[in-house]
Order: sequence, then C-alpha cells, then structure tokens
Amino acid sequence: MTDEAVPLSIHINVADVTMEFEAILLPEAVETSLQALLGGIGIQVLGGVIQVLDDQFRQEVPEGWRNAGREARTLVSSLGAIQYRRRIYVDEQGQRRKPMDELLGVLRYERLSGRVKEIGASLASTQTYRLAADQLSYQTGTELSPNTVQRMAWRVGERIVAGEEAQRKRVFEAGEDLKGGPIEAPVLYGESDGVWIHLQREEKRSAEVRVAVLSTGRIPVGKDRYRLENKHGWTALEVTSEQWQEQILQEAHLTYALEKTKVLICGGDGGAWVRRSFERLGLPDHFVLDRFHLQRAARRAFENKETAGQVVARLQKEGYAAVSDELQGYVQQAQGKPQEKLLDFQEYVSNNQEGLIDLKHRGLEVGPCLGAIEGNVDKLVAHRMKGRGCSWRLRGAKVMLALCRHREELRSHAYAYLPLSTPPRTYRETQVLGVEYEQAFQVTVPIFSGPAQNQPWVLRLHEWIYGR
Repeated sequence: MTDEAVPLSIHINVADVTMEFEAILLPEAVETSLQALLGGIGIQVLGGVIQVLDDQFRQEVPEGWRNAGREARTLVSSLGAIQYRRRIYVDEQGQRRKPMDELLGVLRYERLSGRVKEIGASLASTQTYRLAADQLSYQTGTELSPNTVQRMAWRVGERIVAGEEAQRKRVFEAGEDLKGGPIEAPVLYGESDGVWIHLQREEKRSAEVRVAVLSTGRIPVGKDRYRLENKHGWTALEVTSEQWQEQILQEAHLTYALEKTKVLICGGDGGAWVRRSFERLGLPDHFVLDRFHLQRAARRAFENKETAGQVVARLQKEGYAAVSDELQGYVQQAQGKPQEKLLDFQEYVSNNQEGLIDLKHRGLEVGPCLGAIEGNVDKLVAHRMKGRGCSWRLRGAKVMLALCRHREELRSHAYAYLPLSTPPRTYRETQVLGVEYEQAFQVTVPIFSGPAQNQPWVLRLHEWIYGR
C-alpha cells in the first residue's frame, strides 16, 4: 500500500471568470476527501453562476426600472448553503424586484431555493416530516427541522392545489379549450375506489379519499408481475361527484387522445360514485365489478367456500338472472344472521348485475387489465396517510394528496405549475341535497343497459338522473 498523497488541481471557467481548486487527497481517506472537495466546488460554482446571471440581467433591465443597490443573501440550495449579493430594482409601480430571487424561486424572507422546497415536499410525501428533515439535512449539509420541511411541503402542495382549481374553473366555468393528449389507445382501462382517512380538529372524524387510474393496458416486468402502461392517477377529497368527474375528464383529455379511443373498460367495487367516475368521458363503456370484492362478498355470505366459488363462477359466466332463483332459495333456507348476510349479498349482486359477466362472455376480446386499483390506492394514499396514528386536517390532507400525485415530478424538478388566473365568478343555481343523485338512485335501471341504451331519449334520461 502506498503512503503518498495525491495532489489534485481543478480549473473551472464560469463565463470569463476562472476558478481554481487545489487539494491533497490522502490515501486512507480518498473518497471522503474527494466528496468534501466536490461539495465545496459545487457551492462556489453555484455562487459564481448566480453572480454572472445577475450581471447579465443588468444589461436587460426594463427601461422603467431603477437600480436600488445590492443586498446580501444566504440561500440553502440542493448543493448546500451559499452566500451571494444580488441587485435590487424598483419597477414602474414602485415595487422592489429581485430578479435572481425570482429565478431561484425564493420568496421574501425565505432561505430555501425552489429546488430544495420541491425535494423536501417529495420526501415528505413518502415518510414523516422528521425522517424527511433528516434526509434533506444530510443532502444539503444544513440542519433543517421537521417544521421547516412541513412548511415547504405545505407551500408547494398549496401551490399545486391552487393551480389545479384555477385550471378547473377556466375549463368548466369559462369554457377554455384544452389541447388533446398525445397517447393514442383504442381501449382504455379505468378503475376507481375510495379509502378513508382519519381527521383531527374537524367536524367529522373521517373522510373518504377518491382514487382513480386510467391506463392503456399492462406490460410484464417479471414472472407473474405486471405494471400498468401509460398510467395516470387522480385523487380528490371533499368534492362532489360532478367535480370528481370534471377532474377526470380534464386530466384524461390532457393525457390521452380520447377521439381515438373506441371503448372504455371500467371497474370498481360497485359503489354509487365509483360506477360513474368515468361517465363524463363520453366513451362507450363496459363496467366490470371488481372480482376481489365480489369473491369477498360471496365468502362472507356462504359458510361453504365451495358453494361460494360455484355461485361466483356462474355469476361471472351467466349473469344474475341465471342465479337469482338459486340465491332466493338459499335465503329462504337460512335464518337469523346467516340469512341477513345472504340478503346483503343478493342485494349487492342485484345492484351491480351489469358488471358481473366476464368480458370474454360478453364477446369482447380484451386483455385482463383490471384489478390494480388496490395497489394504486396504497401508493397514492394509504402508505403515507394511513397507519402510524396518522390523522389530518382537511387542508393538510388535500396538500399531501397533491404531493403524492406529483411525487416523481417534484423530485426531478419537472413539475409545471399551472397559472393561478381564474375567470370572473359566475353563479349557477344549484340544489342543496342531503345526498348526491347517484346515491339516491342505487337500483339498476334496466333501460340503461338494455338494447335501447344508446337511443337519444335514453341518454337524455340518463344524463338528467345521474349527471346533475
């Protein structure tokens, strides 16, 4: 083993400024010494680049702006804490403007760059604020508290939520046109489900988060393992079914070329709002009752697992009409609690009979691409917002849902924030109901799934009942 140190010299040119760095790397600590050197180089180079950009902007200042001198600032960047001096201007309205702070995404009195805030928000969407603060402190070389990480997560999340709400108003209240998405798919697969989270310091003790995903199919990633292809997911909290359908319609239009889609295969557990999540897409659709929920309901109703399997198999092949008499016989033979379970199962399959038969028995040659909603519920909601004694304020829950939806984009600094401008407020006459319309119409209306389902008067009746 050699005992000789390794001299190192680095020259970096930033515009017309040359920076020189020299160090001696000790054999017993080569990696540690090199890491410390490169970290220091990154901080100094970033400071040099900031000064060069500030000088360049001086040449492009609007004519009405007045130079008000320079001020020093300390900034925590993703490379570490740096100090720099930037020019201050006063614009035509008398407002103080700091171009470098605006470029770096730094607000007044803040000490964190926009990049650091997005990294912190992304980390906070996967773990507790305390663990996220530990990781971010190690990455930036600056001690950051859990409260600091919480504040940056709230600011980033609230900016996302505000932009999405402004976009919804521009589209559905002001009639703004949206550019269609680039993904072409003859068949789209959609699933939706709900998950309950605990609340604190609210009138209610819990609230249901709505989750939906659309994809163009699935591709194998290993033995008996698949992932959804071209997947796009949504979450929402404290919204009506109309707002939920508007959100899905808007995002689906931006993601997929819906005019090229021939059919939509949608699935869910049969809940009132779940079955109608994708109605606003206006695509020919086929609903499939989630097989996990169907089999679970059968196991709970029948004491014999073999009998439950046989009933489910017939329901999936022949439909409810072929099994209704048999189910009625089981109900009449039972008493007490077992009879109540059988009645619940009978009502469940009766209300969802249009989704019982397998697609292959309906004459549709499409792949088995449903059944992934539970995993996406875990990724988008449950892993971060359930368990470990978690409870949320409604405002904080909406922020965290936004961060979970855009976690990867924030981590790579690739999220495009939507503008906050909104159209003038319009007032629409709405009815205040104790329940939503789809909750009031739980029973299946045969005309909506029969041979006349595409007739104009049937579509108009369907819209009048469910689309309000």
